[in-house]
Amino acid sequence: MKRIEHQNRGLKLLILLLLNISIATISTGQNIQINEILASNASLDYDDFFQYEDWVELYNGGGIQDLAGYHLTDDPDSLDKWIFPLDDPGLTTILPNGHIRIWCDKDEQQGSDHANFKLSGEGETVYFVGTDGMTIIDSVSFGIQQDNISFGATCDGCAEWQYFNSPTPDAPNAETILSPSLLYINEIQVANTSTVADEMNEFDAWVELFNPNDDQVNLAGYTLQINGVSHTFENTEPWLTTIPSNGFQIFWFDNEVEQGSNHVSLSPSEGGTLNLIGNDGAIIDSAEWNDNLAEDQSWGREQDGSLNWIVFDFPTARATNALQIIQPGSLVINEVQSDNFITYADNTGEYDDWIEIYNFGNTPIDIANYYLTDRLDQPQKWLIPSCNCDSTIIPPSGFLMIFADEDESQGWNHANFKISSNGEPLALRSPDGFTIADAIDVPALSLGKSFGRSYDAGLPWIAFNLPTPNASNGAGNGLGTNPILNWKEPYPNPIRNGQLLQAASAGRIFNANGQQVMHWSSIRSEGIEMNLPAGIYFIQWTDAHTDARKPSKLFVLD
Repeated sequence: MKRIEHQNRGLKLLILLLLNISIATISTGQNIQINEILASNASLDYDDFFQYEDWVELYNGGGIQDLAGYHLTDDPDSLDKWIFPLDDPGLTTILPNGHIRIWCDKDEQQGSDHANFKLSGEGETVYFVGTDGMTIIDSVSFGIQQDNISFGATCDGCAEWQYFNSPTPDAPNAETILSPSLLYINEIQVANTSTVADEMNEFDAWVELFNPNDDQVNLAGYTLQINGVSHTFENTEPWLTTIPSNGFQIFWFDNEVEQGSNHVSLSPSEGGTLNLIGNDGAIIDSAEWNDNLAEDQSWGREQDGSLNWIVFDFPTARATNALQIIQPGSLVINEVQSDNFITYADNTGEYDDWIEIYNFGNTPIDIANYYLTDRLDQPQKWLIPSCNCDSTIIPPSGFLMIFADEDESQGWNHANFKISSNGEPLALRSPDGFTIADAIDVPALSLGKSFGRSYDAGLPWIAFNLPTPNASNGAGNGLGTNPILNWKEPYPNPIRNGQLLQAASAGRIFNANGQQVMHWSSIRSEGIEMNLPAGIYFIQWTDAHTDARKPSKLFVLD
């Protein structure tokens, strides 16, 4: 009875509040502004259905306001995309200096505070729109977002915005300085000439930090110091300065801070001491190195976070130092579309971005537990799930479609990212999360066009006016389709520089960008001596009589 009585009292108070709107100071929509946004809610807080959904918070700097009839949208071409319901004043009424949080989950059936759109973790613009569905009252644009870090006004109603390591939904915006976390300097490479490239495809010195904690750590306020010279991280691009739980992140010593917050204003000498300093000024970890390292070697802990340091002939940037390398199968990214208009529908009838993967080998390959990513700083962004079925198995000369729509709820082949129509990198990685099976820089693509290999598994890459999703890029064009005489898999593979590649016919070798780097016009009984930078290459065998071709992937090691 007491519980029912309390509920009735709450209803009476709500009715009185609504009745008093007519005599209280009434706000207009002009006093309402977007106050905070969480566009990548991985595990921070959940809605009434225990789901971690993205959200937008509004703040009222005026009098009492019922937002019924106003609009919220992320589409400038559809400003009336979602309307605040007209029949739920308990959820749409916002008090002076109060907040309202709207869940952006495309799940309106869950309640009046659930919008019919989702936020993109890759960045977009959110609009608060008047009751006419046309007048923009407030808007906020944001870029790439980091899991569980919000973007909001520095204080309620303030014009300046910042990132919050501790989001404040339904509460005043206030910055919280987190205590320093245990972190390790895990690996250092000073003489990087061909091992791992940054976003500008430059080979610079780097340091890898390891986070052994159960929570991610944003390095805002932390400092790296080499031989007394310091660089302090700012909280301007948390997606570049945040280290995931039990994960890794690398930072470039190139003095080119304009390239991003993961580039530091330090240049390591051949030997020295590196300190990692917390936001309280205390040293968290230190490491020393000398000038005995050869080119492309690294210096790192034998096990992540352990005391013993060793030389790595094969550096493990952004991966565990105890890495067990899993060589990828005969897989390539074959075709990509970033602006799918009416080309190819997914299982729900939606036209989303897609990635086509092709198996040019002679045996079926299960791609479960491979990784796809569109971020160089997040090599394990999306794990292709194991669904205990045949869906993830690609037969020889077969194709598999992945929809890049940020909507994993629609099926196992729906990735947690979209492909930017302005262009971005894509990488397919082995189950070790480190070894690259294939990678490509997708250019800007206009509506309805795709970008694909000129023929299956072949080179060069070209734009298709007529995309070929889940089908051959060009029958009869050669690679992977026509038989040849004397063809064999490259041996040895992987191969070290200085070793001899067995050549059963004439052939050519291309790098990952489609550039020819070697060729020979006849069978070489003695073999072909390798002298190439470490990396992944395609070898194309050619039969002199038929000019038929077949590709193979070749791994070259220093």
